[in-house]
Amino acid sequence: MSGWEPKRKSMITCPPENRSVDASIANGVCRALREELATYPKPGLVSPVDCGSHPDMDAACFEDSIACLEPFFARLAAAGSAGAGLAELQMIGLEAEAAMLAVTGGRNTHRGAIFSLGLLAAAAGWQAQYSDRISLGEIVCERWGRDLPLPSALPETSDGIAMARRYGCTGARGEAKAGFPSVYRHGLPVLRDALRVAPRREAVVQTFFTLLVHCEDSTLLKRGGAEGRAFATEAAGKFLQSGGVFQSGWEEQAVGIHNGFVARNLTAGGVADLLAATLFIHDQETGS
Repeated sequence: MSGWEPKRKSMITCPPENRSVDASIANGVCRALREELATYPKPGLVSPVDCGSHPDMDAACFEDSIACLEPFFARLAAAGSAGAGLAELQMIGLEAEAAMLAVTGGRNTHRGAIFSLGLLAAAAGWQAQYSDRISLGEIVCERWGRDLPLPSALPETSDGIAMARRYGCTGARGEAKAGFPSVYRHGLPVLRDALRVAPRREAVVQTFFTLLVHCEDSTLLKRGGAEGRAFATEAAGKFLQSGGVFQSGWEEQAVGIHNGFVARNLTAGGVADLLAATLFIHDQETGS
């Protein structure tokens, strides 16, 4: 949860009877992150097949990062169930970031995921404790969205904030503040429609390309600017318009797009985080 400064130590404690729920939520978050990592082809991003546009990272590095973050997602779920405010979540998020950087040798594998999936884990904790009548996105929006500042109101303390300010977008903060509209309008409907007729792996790839077309990604803007963003959305749009994963030879076409991203040093970490968020929310709602 970059851009925030901790003010005091975390004081949230969790009753023993809730710990299994918090652990289950954290396990679900990490399962979604591992599925996102395993997804291929996924233009520009790290997978077990290759390192994409990230020569300093590999799948093993991401696996180590996910493993170290699981206890923090459990703490975030516990904080959500205890009614914590945003400041409390921020402090746990900052601790998670420090642990991630320590285990990866300073490499930013999951800073965006700590923010987005951390808020969703807290929302799942709150939902388990109080009500399942509203979605996780609505919980994030209603409980913590008001206190989430947009990039335009913040100093440029991270690349994501700098890119959002430069290009006039709201990035991950805007997604969270509004209750993850890209996930609910695009990610989940496409994933669920695809799962009716295709294997899960193919459905997840289709969902990634859909999110790539529709969502703002500050990492993509940092790597390629407006021109890189236009290349990415055009390539993903053509893939989907020609049938996506439902066309013959789809994998070869998707790998070609992946290689095009690598040749241009493009990547889309924000889209990867939204894909993981989509998978987590879907599995929470369906009990998968």
